[in-house]
Amino acid sequence: MTDPNARFLVHLKTLAEQPAGYRAVHLHVSPLPAAKKSRDNLSRAIRLLADVKTKYKDGEIFLMKNLDIIFLTKEIGKPVLAATGDAIQHVFLGQMSPTFTNVHGGENEFFTLFDLSRDYAKLHAWAEDAAGVARAARPDELADAKGVIDVAVLARIKEEIHRIDIAPMLFNQPVYSIGEQHKPVVMFHEIYMSIAILEDKFCPGQSLTSRKGLFTDLTEELDIVVLRILAEPADRGIRRKMSINVNIATLASPTFVKFDAELPPDARQGVVLEINKTDVFENMRLYRELVPFLRERGYRILLDGLSFYNVAAIDFAGIDCDFAKIFWSGEASSLSEDVANRIYAKLREREMPTFLLGRCDTAESIRFAKAAGIHLVQGRLVDHMVKKNIPF
Repeated sequence: MTDPNARFLVHLKTLAEQPAGYRAVHLHVSPLPAAKKSRDNLSRAIRLLADVKTKYKDGEIFLMKNLDIIFLTKEIGKPVLAATGDAIQHVFLGQMSPTFTNVHGGENEFFTLFDLSRDYAKLHAWAEDAAGVARAARPDELADAKGVIDVAVLARIKEEIHRIDIAPMLFNQPVYSIGEQHKPVVMFHEIYMSIAILEDKFCPGQSLTSRKGLFTDLTEELDIVVLRILAEPADRGIRRKMSINVNIATLASPTFVKFDAELPPDARQGVVLEINKTDVFENMRLYRELVPFLRERGYRILLDGLSFYNVAAIDFAGIDCDFAKIFWSGEASSLSEDVANRIYAKLREREMPTFLLGRCDTAESIRFAKAAGIHLVQGRLVDHMVKKNIPF
């Protein structure tokens, strides 16, 4: 693991179950003027810590990406750590005193001491932020207001997506299982079309989702193009386990029949069909007619786009699906006790579909998934943690 911030977080996580007895000193080098953060000063500081580590035969030294230094130990008492902090402060500042407020709120304090039996959560929260876990892939700032598409624009886009190669606009995001296994396992990749790129390409300054009816019409046309691309053996080969966002109307169309006919049986077993909840509820009769056929052909069904309140209210016994995807949102922290209890009860029932938590973009979302027993997760934060080898 090359990322020092991620390395520190991973090490800290190993202490989560039994933090008692562990201490840390965080040396705030990053706020200092550039001239003070010389390689020579950093080397001298690390040598002082290494000497302490050798003397007490205990401790781990972490040089963070911003040049802060953290020393983590179990055997060394606070007086020794404080004296070491003072010595290192002298290396960087001589007789001067620090003139900044550090990241932990200490005014004019060059270093912060932690007793992990009491301060673990505080240090862990900072480590998550430093490693990008607390902020990775938070929703982007709201875009400026866009114009509304009309029928003429829709007709032009529908024509153009058949004339050009839109394969480069197809993206995929893995769905991971974070169950009992040591490392996350990719279950399948969701294949999706980037709406933002479509807007930039075909209608700059206008929103494709501004009119629901027109957008649904467009997605049905996009289904045709995407299924045509994914039916190609070259594309299918690198996406043997995939999920596809698809409309119920498309599943009943000649386009899907052709797609199905071109897939070998073993390939169908690797395909999950993601159908939005609104589409299902508005077309329940057709949905119930199609699902037995789809299941017989080997496909699995995912009910997409659920909120926490949907989970509490929906009778899943009446919906034949293998997976149900909940979109994480801040509403999870404001649920009433009654609603929260109903949600947790459903998440733990064996007869329920397998729940998947999507849009995991904050550390809070990952903690919720683990607490609720949701083993399938998806989101840019999840991708970030897997890439950095940060355990869940």
